[in-house]
Amino acid sequence: MASFISTNVNAQNATLKPNGPEIVFDHTIHNFGKIAESIKFASHRYPFTNTGNKTLFIQQVHTSCGCTTPDWTRDSIPPGGKGFIEARYETTNRIGDFKKSISVYSNAVTAPLVHLDIEGEVLKEEIDPNATPIPDMGQMAFSAPSITFNPLFDNQIDSQTIRITNQTPYTANFNPIDAVNIPSYIKITAYPTTLEPNETGKFTVVIDGSKINHYGFSTIELPFTTDNPAALYNAMYVNYSRKQFFPKYSPKQLAKQAKLSTDKTIVNFGKQVAGDILTSEFTLTNTGKSDLIIHELSGDCGCISLKFNRKKSSIAPNAKMIIAPGQSETVKIFFETVLKKGNANYGIWIVSNDPTNPEISIPLKAVFDAKVIECQTCPK
Repeated sequence: MASFISTNVNAQNATLKPNGPEIVFDHTIHNFGKIAESIKFASHRYPFTNTGNKTLFIQQVHTSCGCTTPDWTRDSIPPGGKGFIEARYETTNRIGDFKKSISVYSNAVTAPLVHLDIEGEVLKEEIDPNATPIPDMGQMAFSAPSITFNPLFDNQIDSQTIRITNQTPYTANFNPIDAVNIPSYIKITAYPTTLEPNETGKFTVVIDGSKINHYGFSTIELPFTTDNPAALYNAMYVNYSRKQFFPKYSPKQLAKQAKLSTDKTIVNFGKQVAGDILTSEFTLTNTGKSDLIIHELSGDCGCISLKFNRKKSSIAPNAKMIIAPGQSETVKIFFETVLKKGNANYGIWIVSNDPTNPEISIPLKAVFDAKVIECQTCPK
């Protein structure tokens, strides 16, 4: 049974001084309260500070719904520097309660993935500022902000349980979780049917790491509904960091394994004018004694495309590439820069069967000046 690892970075022990960047948010949850549909958009910023001793980069920001648009600090954040993540929620035709999540990926040492939440209620009618406020009717409260499996090995089946408490004055009858919202590698083995006010139930999640087809961090939202008028729509979040399992090798055995080396540790395009497609390349070499299996090879932004020769084998049919001992392969990079501004900090993600260094990221950087070439074919 894996132990729970909270993604609430504000709970970090201030006495720890890790060697690297760190991200600490002023807060991770914002409740808009009751807002009128007519405002069209509700926005909130989450300030954060780099409390580490190296430069911090925000690599990706994902939202749990297309109704929420993120924005964030795209420049590098030096030690002691500050930045922000902004969530913009569209209220049009979204009457009722809402709770959405923003997943923030960075190069922080302690918390490379942080979840931010926005919640509130969209009302059809205009809100009278002189009206008597509607009392808070409570919520479905979880004992932890999410369930986190870190690490989850690719040969492992693991389970965790968290508690949910009905903090409303109404009985809550839970509807079954729709199967289409549950990936095939996740099972819910404990789930409340009914909770009276102040009663607590359990959620148990079982996850099969062998059935997942990717490595690294991921977040799954498991929405569920009840007939409780104060908590009709709810969600539980499952986070995992899938990693390869390697047995304990002796020095002699380790010398016989695959070993990955690259001719570049960074791709830096320097100062550019936005609008061009920038190109570069790097080489992967197997300096080990066994076949090097590249499980994943991708950019962490849709603006990055990679071109390489895919080689299949019977031992790893889903591999991106197979490199024999002593051989090399070249990967070409295409970086789309339309509408890019300021400092660009991205990365190229490589996962291989090199037991000494199975996951690496090659930073991709560029600096764009104030002149921006607008995309002529993009929808206005």
